[in-house]
Amino acid sequence: MPHFSATCPIEYPIKAFLEKKVLDLELTLNFINIKNNFKNRRLFMIACVFVTSFLGCLVTVPLFFRYAYFLDLSTAKKIGLFVVALVLGCMPLLSDFSFENVLGGAYPAWRTTVWFIYVFCIILLTFTVLRDAAWAVLYKAGVAVSPLDKIWTVRLNAVAAVLALAASFSAMHSGLKIPDVKTVLISSDKITAPQNVVLLSDLHIHRTISPAKIQGIVERANALNPDAILLDGDILDDDVEKIKPVAELLKGLKAKKGIYFTTGNHEFYVGYKETTEALKKLGFTFLENGGAALGGGLYVGGIPDVSGRHYGFDVKVDKAFENAAAFDFKLLMSHTPADFKAADLTVSGHTHGGQIFPFHILVKLANKYLAGDYGSVYVTRGAGQWGPQMRFLAPSEITFIKLLPKGQKAMNITPVFPVGEPNPYGKFFTGKTYLTRLNAYDDIFKTSLGNVTFEPAARTNWHKHTGGQILLVTAGEGRYQERGKPVQVLKAGDVVRIAPNVEHWHGAAPDSWFSHIAVETNPDINVNTWLEPVSDEEYK
Repeated sequence: MPHFSATCPIEYPIKAFLEKKVLDLELTLNFINIKNNFKNRRLFMIACVFVTSFLGCLVTVPLFFRYAYFLDLSTAKKIGLFVVALVLGCMPLLSDFSFENVLGGAYPAWRTTVWFIYVFCIILLTFTVLRDAAWAVLYKAGVAVSPLDKIWTVRLNAVAAVLALAASFSAMHSGLKIPDVKTVLISSDKITAPQNVVLLSDLHIHRTISPAKIQGIVERANALNPDAILLDGDILDDDVEKIKPVAELLKGLKAKKGIYFTTGNHEFYVGYKETTEALKKLGFTFLENGGAALGGGLYVGGIPDVSGRHYGFDVKVDKAFENAAAFDFKLLMSHTPADFKAADLTVSGHTHGGQIFPFHILVKLANKYLAGDYGSVYVTRGAGQWGPQMRFLAPSEITFIKLLPKGQKAMNITPVFPVGEPNPYGKFFTGKTYLTRLNAYDDIFKTSLGNVTFEPAARTNWHKHTGGQILLVTAGEGRYQERGKPVQVLKAGDVVRIAPNVEHWHGAAPDSWFSHIAVETNPDINVNTWLEPVSDEEYK
């Protein structure tokens, strides 16, 4: 369930009688400073127990009345079932890590079962309310029996229970599977060269999480060949010693320009110093009211989660961007969604997109943004989840942000090498191209290598090389033609050997980006001669 603390199973769903939203328990309790010592922590836990029980019973007590109270049972049996309903409402309290001391190796299965039952009750109530609403309308229209009819209520209750059970297993699958990639395209005149950024948030690594899922997230993120990876808080959510083997799987993350992280509210709950030091030991750069220039016009800043102010950590966006140039595209990592005017784009998590419907409604009441693209703010649903390892109508995601220069077409390939900067030889090309120098000519290897990336329909002019050239196609679909011969289609893995002094051109297909490595052959005698552009008629 979204943004609920590790110490208090329900952190947001009542935000308050103080703010006229849904009571933000964390803010409210910190407001009166009751978390500063052992006695006050006990008060905090008592308050959490009360709120958790209250909200759980708001789910299970109505189920008791709709599924059991109307049956022809003795008073003693009804009282017994009512007690069962109250116990089911308090199930999250039985998932606490302290139960591991009693259950030992059986604890992970216990925790999974406890949360499954609780989520099943939530889904069952949701289905029941929707069913009863439709039933009431049909009854009012005179086409259905009364919703109070015992026989039909028992029948439809059975149907609702079966559907809720199926939905609960589906929710468990959604929570346990490796998240799908969600691609977000953003263009800006401040971006000078394409930048690919992977955003990971809300992994909530704890002692019972599946190592295979974390490994899968690492592999899927790496497959995107990102320039940078951003860990946007709530990454570690347990005693760091208990989760060390799983957390170290994150060391496998790879990004050309580095991996950066900031804190979420749960890093503060489970230990700010311990969690941040653990992530730094993995080789990640900590952006706490700080930033880094990544090239291509991109500057990334990070701030502590807003809950950090209760632990002495203030949000200082101006400091995060103090070293950024005025013309840089400023991307801010803020775990909790908020508007920051200093940022061109704020990326956040925290909400989990509601995680379990209908909590979407409560989460939206407690936050300005729920999930998705809001222009200057993007809120990811996160790659993990807190509490139940389940998601219902709120799929997890690995967010792939493609930052493009204004007017540039979206890339539909995964380059092997960095796209690079705008091609300095662009005057000899039609359309936009980019160049990354892989090896400059020297006296040892006596050759030069360059990775050239073409936007769709971009191509070279007609030209020739006195020493010839070899092209190694690495991504996308392209075109190649020699003067007087048909156009050839090129795909990844193709090798084109161009003899000396042969007039030719090469470029991208009309609807695909295209990358190749250009190998200069016979460099001591190789001179390029650029000729006329390739006309649209010749290209087609």
